[in-house]
Amino acid sequence: MKAGEGVTGLKDGISKALTKLGDGQAGLGDTGGCQSAAAQKELYDSWKKYVGDVSSRCDELGGLLERSGHDLSMSDESVMGELDKLKVKYEDTEAVGGRAKEK
Repeated sequence: MKAGEGVTGLKDGISKALTKLGDGQAGLGDTGGCQSAAAQKELYDSWKKYVGDVSSRCDELGGLLERSGHDLSMSDESVMGELDKLKVKYEDTEAVGGRAKEK
């Protein structure tokens, strides 16, 4: 139960980081005429999605851990099954930002 609360509590820090990430992006404006600005926007979009997924993963994993602590009728197998579902849902994907573009 404590582990679930701890994992769910990570969302606060992640939300603050996502806000700071957005604040740093503000004012960039049109990225069409500048390759480095366009690359920075692509990287920002990639990190925004990634950090959002981390937040969702913390929420779901924390909830599962809290439920398994409260509901002692959950078998080890059913907890493992739920963990396996989260692994599939949040499987890390190939990075999308920071790669050289074909010319």
